[in-house]
Amino acid sequence: MVGPAAEVEDRMLGDFRTEDDRAAAPRSHRRKDSGKSLIAMTLVVALFGVIGVGGWWAYNNIVKDYFVAEDFTGDGNGNQVVVTVEQGWLVSDIADHLYEQGVIASAKAFLNASEDDGDSGTTIQPGSYAMEEEMSAAAALEFMTDPANLTLDHVVIPEGKRSFEIYEILSEYTGVPVADFEAAAQDPEALGVDPVWFEGFSDRQVKSVEGFLFPSAYEFDETWTAAEMLEAMVTRFNETIAEIGFMEKLASIEDPDPDYDPGAMENQTFYPPTNGEFEIYPWMALQIASIVQSESGIASDDPKIAQVMYNKMYLNPYDHEQTNCNCFESEAIWNYGRLLNGEDAITSGEDIDWGSVMRDPDNPWSPSAPEHAGYLPSAISNPGAAALESAVSPEAGDWLFFVTAYDDGSALFAETYEEHQDNIEVAEENGIQ
Repeated sequence: MVGPAAEVEDRMLGDFRTEDDRAAAPRSHRRKDSGKSLIAMTLVVALFGVIGVGGWWAYNNIVKDYFVAEDFTGDGNGNQVVVTVEQGWLVSDIADHLYEQGVIASAKAFLNASEDDGDSGTTIQPGSYAMEEEMSAAAALEFMTDPANLTLDHVVIPEGKRSFEIYEILSEYTGVPVADFEAAAQDPEALGVDPVWFEGFSDRQVKSVEGFLFPSAYEFDETWTAAEMLEAMVTRFNETIAEIGFMEKLASIEDPDPDYDPGAMENQTFYPPTNGEFEIYPWMALQIASIVQSESGIASDDPKIAQVMYNKMYLNPYDHEQTNCNCFESEAIWNYGRLLNGEDAITSGEDIDWGSVMRDPDNPWSPSAPEHAGYLPSAISNPGAAALESAVSPEAGDWLFFVTAYDDGSALFAETYEEHQDNIEVAEENGIQ
């Protein structure tokens, strides 16, 4: 607005008579006119200053919000969200709900997309839609206007649920006894789990359906058997693994410390024996995905958390001197063992001897015990697509620690324990810990 204002000022400076009139006027009048000119110039400059400031405020607070709606790009971040549209909702109601659920960046972007597509949002039917967080408005609209994506009746399995928790959810929804699910889960391969997931086991690992029950919305009812329901979930897992290219990406995972062989450490057994060679079996990456799902508060942190776990497994602790073994050291692991045994979970804020419980040599789920160095007996949760993707596409870095530090669930990462303590202070200042 500076350019136009300057041009107007050039036209408006001085009085408003013609040059001939001004030349014919007495000198005293010309001096008086000069004073008027100064006043006029001051008023004009002030006027345009007010307009400029006001216009900038209006743009940022009104115009920009109205015309430049925030929007994500792509089809989502892999974190699933079940969106339920109620009978009688307007497009604006749907847009607001999608925004509240984190599916779209702004309600306005969805409304704009609907208008640009011939008001297609008005064709969205009541019911539930298994969507993802951080979808572009156009992608969300396209998904919801496709009748094939509408679920009229469903049971939702959230990401990160453990198998025994899933049995409870399915039993409550369908009436099928929990015992039926427990029985069906005894043979994962009969449910469709590929035997490749159990290759490379040592005597510590166990065949389990944990990790293979993909979280999503399912149209189950009392006519389904427990085995059929679990099989459907394993099928969805297999489809997701194929879409991600999980198996193909395993080979691209880099050894964080190529000169170090954890299996050669004295008084420590590493599972499975490495013989100096770095090889990630599918079940190993699945375990890391399950830890990421249990520990992460925001999808963008998933690849970093995955790298932390690989670093804990494969960096030489005698070199970095930050940990005492090649252990995952995750509280979520220890609590998984407690829940599996019918005990209550314990959070880090409770007053217990964490050093003892995390390093208990008699508890296979004590994640910091040198006797249990290496991988776990099984996965500890059922991860979604984003966590699975992160396990085979970790973000390069030398971090060994992380802590959730902000309200949005994001974490701070550290290479040393000292840095980690500083990050914990930040989290405490933010009221997270």
